[in-house]
Amino acid sequence: MKKYVLAFFILAGLSSYALDNKQEVKAIDNFNAQKYLGDWYEIARIPFYFESQCKAPTKANYQLDGDDIAVTNSCMTDSGEIDVAHGIAYFMKSTTIAKLKVTFVPSWLRFTHIGRGDYWVLYTDYQYSLVGSPNHSYLWILSRSESAESTQISKLLNIATNQGFDVTKLHFNYPQESNSLTYESK
Repeated sequence: MKKYVLAFFILAGLSSYALDNKQEVKAIDNFNAQKYLGDWYEIARIPFYFESQCKAPTKANYQLDGDDIAVTNSCMTDSGEIDVAHGIAYFMKSTTIAKLKVTFVPSWLRFTHIGRGDYWVLYTDYQYSLVGSPNHSYLWILSRSESAESTQISKLLNIATNQGFDVTKLHFNYPQESNSLTYESK
């Protein structure tokens, strides 16, 4: 029994070490919120519970709301209905550092800071974007159109891999795009 307990603690320590030593996630520091505004299509995402009913087209719209960004997400559900969520994104440090907190809780509850999630822009050329969270739990590949170029998506996959994301977990909204993708870790 002592061997099993010792083995458990060794494995727990190693897995904790592995989790703590993931690549650091880096948001861009030359962000231009004005150029980021408008519609974005979700090409791929690491699946998570609050988007589990969504299928393509999945779209986000960003508009300035004072110093913040108003967010409207929409997607098609399995039943064919459009599901819409309204939220707000807050800059954590400065409007040029792409580290934001986003929330979709009702506006009357937003002062509590409950339900805020990380939304860090890891790369954007304002036609394609890679967005993730510093704990590697969330990752999105966004494009200004539903027909994304595979070379651009491969570039984003490389950036995500180099920042420690497991891109094999990505769910592609447009499977034909994912068939021709390649990426490599540096």
